[in-house]
Amino acid sequence: MTAAAHDPLVDLTPTRIRHLGALRRGDAIEARFHDDVQYRGRVDRTAPGVGLVWIREENGGRRAVSDTDYSIWRLPIQG
Repeated sequence: MTAAAHDPLVDLTPTRIRHLGALRRGDAIEARFHDDVQYRGRVDRTAPGVGLVWIREENGGRRAVSDTDYSIWRLPIQG
């Protein structure tokens, strides 16, 4: 398999986001504290300069999450 080949296992693995600028509106993410999921939802808005991402939670609530307090993980695309 070449580096450019599609690896379906990669699509099934959550990816840690180290720079909030990599997130896009609608991305499914989790906010984790010590590897425990605290919040899960879709990206509503980001402010990479101040380390914040707003997520729309599955229950409809909106929450601001700081990348200094939580690790942010992009979830695999479900299809």
